[in-house]
Amino acid sequence: MKNVRHIFFDLDHTLWDHDSNARKVLSVMHEKFEIGSFTGMSKEKFIETYTKVNDSLWDRYNQGQIEREYLRKERFRIVLKKCGTEDVSRSDEMSDYYIKHCPRQKGLVEDADIILNYLSKKYKMSLITNGFEDIQQVKVKSTGLDRYFEKMYTSEAVGAKKPDPKIFEYALTDQSLEPHEVVMIGDNLKTDIKGALGVNITPIFFNPLGVVKSDCEWQISRLQELMKIL
Repeated sequence: MKNVRHIFFDLDHTLWDHDSNARKVLSVMHEKFEIGSFTGMSKEKFIETYTKVNDSLWDRYNQGQIEREYLRKERFRIVLKKCGTEDVSRSDEMSDYYIKHCPRQKGLVEDADIILNYLSKKYKMSLITNGFEDIQQVKVKSTGLDRYFEKMYTSEAVGAKKPDPKIFEYALTDQSLEPHEVVMIGDNLKTDIKGALGVNITPIFFNPLGVVKSDCEWQISRLQELMKIL
């Protein structure tokens, strides 16, 4: 990859450890909102239920089927109903709590700081994310990730979600880059990898669990493997 001079990174699940950060907040919420008392659901089952609901809603959001406010307002309503209760009176309060505290968690994916420190000495880097502008800004500032990245392009600010070519084209134009000068690193085949290929950017698929099968030419299971590629 001799011609590469800029790296686009996805944020959630690639650098910011969404799963561990969400788990910490949801564990507190299980006790704070007495989920076990009025649903009989254990903390682990509550977290599992939330994860499935959240993943499904984000998939629908990425496909343009629902809007931001629907995701925020309905997420914990759906979770509570799946927990076996029709009492969703505290769902808005739960949503507000989660939105306030989760983005402020500082957990990063293993090796994130090491690899970003290494790459930042060789390349300029930007973030491209389908997350919400205000929430993603909190994440990068809370974790200190902002020191590595010149810019962050969110789908909300640009007006296009990965894999839509528009968000990648916007970032390329804004940085005065050609596709062959960039690589895109992300964990999502539908948004990151498909999106990068759609504009002739070379993708690197971050596949830490190895359970997702892909014919993507460049794949890594740990971020430190990027030292061998870039």
